[in-house]
Amino acid sequence: MSVPAEVSLEAVRQDLAEVSPFMIAASLSFDAGDLSAKNLKIQVTFRNRAGERFFAEFDCSEYPLFPPTIEFTDAARQARGQLRFYPNVFHTTPCVCARYNRKAYGELGGPHNEWRLIDWRLPTDGGGPITTLGLMISDLHSKILGASGRMG
Repeated sequence: MSVPAEVSLEAVRQDLAEVSPFMIAASLSFDAGDLSAKNLKIQVTFRNRAGERFFAEFDCSEYPLFPPTIEFTDAARQARGQLRFYPNVFHTTPCVCARYNRKAYGELGGPHNEWRLIDWRLPTDGGGPITTLGLMISDLHSKILGASGRMG
């Protein structure tokens, strides 16, 4: 099963329109300037309470059928997936451990073999479903605020 890039693009645009007021109120910066059917990536800069910046990239290919792949990068967005880019509140895989991150699924090499990718929209034991970019960004924001630093 696959999602046409144009469908993913429209879903991302709709979600960004809904979450933009939250990101402004929370002082989160984001970059979707290169967003297109050929480039379904957005970047969000989060800060912890100490003001340390964390740069997250959301690859929204095949969204909303599947969740985005969320990866932390360096400030230039050139290097990704290294412990030193991750806040110290996630798996040391390194991985954002959440159903809304495609990288967390065991079938794709992540730490959670007990999760099925097709079930990503289901509620978890820890709470309700997180099914939009707005909810994902809000959840990550609250987690990263509590980070005391980086993993590596």
